[in-house]
Amino acid sequence: MAISSTNTNLADKAIASNEERFRALVTATSDMVYSMSPDWNELRELDGRGVLKDAREPIKDWIGQYIYPGDQAKVRAAVEEAIKHKKIFQLELRVMQADGSIGWAFSRAVPILNAEGEILEWFGAASDITERKRAEGAVDEAKEQSEQQRRVYETITGSTPDLMYVFGLDYRFTYANAALLNMWGKTWDTAVGKSLLENGYEPWHAEMHEREIDHIKKTKEQVRGEVSFPHATLGRRIYDYILNPVLNEYGEVEAVAGTTRDITDIRNAETAIFESEARFRTMAESTEVMIAVSDEHGKATYFNEAWTELTGLSAAELQKRGWVDLIHPEDREHIISAGDTALKAKKQLHLEFRMPDKKGAYRWLLTRGNPRFRTDGTFAGYISSTIDITEVKENEQRKNDFISMVSHELKTPLTSAISYVQVSQKKALKYQDQATAGMLERAVKQLGKMTKMINGFLNLSRLESGKIHIDRQRFDMALLLQEVEDEAVASILSHHLTFDTGCTLSVNADRDKISQVMNNLISNAVKYSHPGTNIHIQCVQENSLAKVSVSDEGIGISEEDLPRLFERYYRVGGNENKHISGFGIGLYLCSEIIKGHGGGIWAESNAGKGSTFYFTLPLA
Repeated sequence: MAISSTNTNLADKAIASNEERFRALVTATSDMVYSMSPDWNELRELDGRGVLKDAREPIKDWIGQYIYPGDQAKVRAAVEEAIKHKKIFQLELRVMQADGSIGWAFSRAVPILNAEGEILEWFGAASDITERKRAEGAVDEAKEQSEQQRRVYETITGSTPDLMYVFGLDYRFTYANAALLNMWGKTWDTAVGKSLLENGYEPWHAEMHEREIDHIKKTKEQVRGEVSFPHATLGRRIYDYILNPVLNEYGEVEAVAGTTRDITDIRNAETAIFESEARFRTMAESTEVMIAVSDEHGKATYFNEAWTELTGLSAAELQKRGWVDLIHPEDREHIISAGDTALKAKKQLHLEFRMPDKKGAYRWLLTRGNPRFRTDGTFAGYISSTIDITEVKENEQRKNDFISMVSHELKTPLTSAISYVQVSQKKALKYQDQATAGMLERAVKQLGKMTKMINGFLNLSRLESGKIHIDRQRFDMALLLQEVEDEAVASILSHHLTFDTGCTLSVNADRDKISQVMNNLISNAVKYSHPGTNIHIQCVQENSLAKVSVSDEGIGISEEDLPRLFERYYRVGGNENKHISGFGIGLYLCSEIIKGHGGGIWAESNAGKGSTFYFTLPLA
């Protein structure tokens, strides 16, 4: 028994000695040391070393005092696990520090067992890991920010068709957006980190970019260029690229960022435009027709050689001097007005005017100008063709002189013939010879048509020679409309005529000639609309003008014919018009009469739905 007692004492002393050495080691290497009761319900001693508050007296609510509320449940679970298996307790947890702030600690506690294996107490140590956890949090936050920034950049660069990339100073790609990877036909893993040659660049191309990167590193200057490169699926394409230096906080170049845009379609379009312009100039310079081009403001930008042949002035002189200044003074105002009107409406131009040739003799010119539009639909100006119609004009003058002479010569015998027929008609009626009277009545109608035709030619001749006379007098348009209605209703039985004669508007005009205009428009409405349809005649006030309209439900007029309706001798084409008689001078005469009164005349129409002709006269 004595020997056994001695051995036990020696063992206890050895354990106590080991515990002391262990405690000394832990105390020397840890920020905090503590001991716990076997069931962890009581903190028996705590040396907080300034991190936690020291505890010299046993504390039962140590979790509430020292452990951050959010980690208390985690600590209890870890304690239960350690007690159950009598294993070392270790845990990272947040603690309430001595200064009241929240810190982090790594705690490890070892169970002290007796000979029977029962827990006598727990001895633990804790290290202050607050700074490490803060650093880890900062790293995690920085990683998250970096990842978020990367996602933003990917969203931005991934939604553009432009190729975006970054070179390291070793000429290797450190970034490539989706568009560039698609162009290469590669993935991020097979492209990023690779050199130019490894990504399919030809040696000359790779060397060129390497020289540019060296230049940027040396000068910090932007580099821009244009180069061709084979697309993975589209074949060789043309690219415009810009390389920019990426500077660090010390102002040194640490990388080179690039943006590249596919400009193949632009270059092809430019080539097509250049070739088109070349073809146009070749054609324009090889024709005797005078060709000119103007911009959207009406300013002339091109004259072909034919203009120089006519005027003796170079294209530059014509542009600088202004070709409008060369126009005959009597024609200039009308040409400027018509040009401005067409320019505002962006409509076709059709002009006749006189201009001196290089010898100083005036020549008659006919210009047709067509509006030009860009591919996006915006107005680009006019391209015009001009021909010399001096001989045509001279022939027309000779023709007019001949018509005037013949008309005068025919008028006298025609008047006599009408008188003879009318006398014969009265005698036939007197003797009740109805057959003869009927034939003579038809003869009177035919002679009347011939008289109207001759009068039309005479009026045309007088208009073109400037000898037509306008006898102005003040009259009420309502009264004139009533007279026209009485005459039309009596003579036109094939259509339904409706007159609005309620407008009491006074004008100062040639009553007979305005009546002639109205009758001509009504006659046209009858000719170009089917029997039984409606014709509506109206007069209204519009600002300081009397506005007369004649509407029908006829065949209508096409859009391309509308601008030329009032040209001399112009007749609307089409199979449906072949059977309609006329020389194309009626509307021209109407136009000249209205213009002579300072008014306007025009037409509006929908093909197949009818037309409306308008004219205006200034109010008295």
